[in-house]
Amino acid sequence: MRMSIFLLASLIGAAHTASATENWPGTKPLKFEVIAAAGGLIDFVPRELSNALSASIGVPVVVENRPGAGGNIAAGAVAKAAPDGHTLLVTSTNLAVNPTLLPNPGFDYARDLAPVSMVVSAKMLLVAAPAFPAKNITDVIAIAKQKPKSVSIAISVIGTPLHLAAEMLAQYGNVDLTLVPYDTITQALPDVMANRVDLAVGAISTMLPQVRRGALKALAVISPQRSPLAPEIPTSAEAGLPALQIDNWICIMTTGGTPAPVIARLDLEIGKALALPAIRDAFAKQGVDIVHMSPQQLGKFLHSETGRFNSLLEHTQLKATAK
Repeated sequence: MRMSIFLLASLIGAAHTASATENWPGTKPLKFEVIAAAGGLIDFVPRELSNALSASIGVPVVVENRPGAGGNIAAGAVAKAAPDGHTLLVTSTNLAVNPTLLPNPGFDYARDLAPVSMVVSAKMLLVAAPAFPAKNITDVIAIAKQKPKSVSIAISVIGTPLHLAAEMLAQYGNVDLTLVPYDTITQALPDVMANRVDLAVGAISTMLPQVRRGALKALAVISPQRSPLAPEIPTSAEAGLPALQIDNWICIMTTGGTPAPVIARLDLEIGKALALPAIRDAFAKQGVDIVHMSPQQLGKFLHSETGRFNSLLEHTQLKATAK
């Protein structure tokens, strides 16, 4: 009996995939395409992982910064790369926001990108200016309801966790806040500390030193759980706003169509790197938690977060305004 041409093609394709998986990574370097410029947390993570991964898999791991377009410059480079598991996207919360804010990036988010691993997550802290008369989120909401638009909050680029947290506070607290835009939270902090802006949200590792020295007041961790860095600070959930929840997470993606066994191997190697004491210590010093998710878990998480942020941003009617 002659073998069906479709069965033959299938067997050839399976053999090619198996061969590619067995030979991965070969001698070709891996490349991290990072959505941010050098120097920040999103850049720090792949640079810490690169040496450990290189030692484990036996090829160089290069970090390339491609900031801009809300992360879509780096994402587009990965989406259009060869699906061989050598080009990896290091991205953040933008990935779940951009399908709403930037729906036509020149590639398909679901088809052209594939989840590999969730890596770390940083809790966010809501702080107030020293003279602002609130001690917690409940006070903020009460003050804002007395006089709409009277309470100001610093935000950074549209679609970042800092902006999303401000939108959540306004929506879930049912108050009308004045959003004051800055390029980065670092630029905003002098105005908050000088009482020119009332509130700000930022990574707890960024805010806590200013809180400790009395330059800012900590109001709440924007999370269901308290932070081990500051267990005395209550959460937004404790204030009766469980939906007010956002972390600054960082995950790794690769090109859509990459063989599943290659993705599984990538995730395995990343998991091994995250378990190294030196890596764990480095991330702990940055105030971030290691949150390792498998490709399947990350895919479900991204689907859920994309839906949540779509609902939030559709309410604000913001479109294609991310930098």
